[in-house]
Amino acid sequence: MRPAGLFRCAFTLVELLVVMAIIAILAALLLPVLARAKEKAKATKVHAELYGLGLALHMYSDDHDGQLPPVRVNCNTDLADHWCQFPVELAEQGYLPKGDRPGMAANMEDVFNPSHTYKYAAPGPQLLNDSPGGDFKLWVPGDFPACAGTNGQWVSRAAESPVRWVVWSLGPRPDSPKSPASRAPLAADSWYRRAGDSGVLVHMATRDGLQIKSP
Repeated sequence: MRPAGLFRCAFTLVELLVVMAIIAILAALLLPVLARAKEKAKATKVHAELYGLGLALHMYSDDHDGQLPPVRVNCNTDLADHWCQFPVELAEQGYLPKGDRPGMAANMEDVFNPSHTYKYAAPGPQLLNDSPGGDFKLWVPGDFPACAGTNGQWVSRAAESPVRWVVWSLGPRPDSPKSPASRAPLAADSWYRRAGDSGVLVHMATRDGLQIKSP
């Protein structure tokens, strides 16, 4: 006989299933929110690092009579995937930490594109497969620095460009059509704007050296 006033506390199968269903619903609601928050935190880190890279470029330019490092373009080589890698010169001369991986002489890994540096471009000299290869052409919007219009031109000489240099991350979805678009990174319609979006995160400098970032 069970003593009076005592009873067994237990969940029924139906109650357990209801609790599990509630937990699953809450997880489904919270996981996307957490993912967006994590992506937003990474984007904030990218902008901070791109700003630092811009300062390194300014210091290099000040120490080299206003000149900037050449743009590196690799094609038909094992480094073709590392187009516009961050300047080797900045690592070799101590402006940035050195890396020891192919395509990463400067140890500035793109937060959103592991094993690759952030990108760098500027109108002017370029190295094609590490050999002199004319001037690099950068698409510059006619309404720079707003960059919202679709009209613009390809500029290959620093003296003719309102943009001194540009550094960028390919963004959280590097293989999306927006990130490698022909008018990226200066066209505003190629920019990353919010969590869940694709596109590039950009810092650019005017001819006077003012650093501007994408939203």
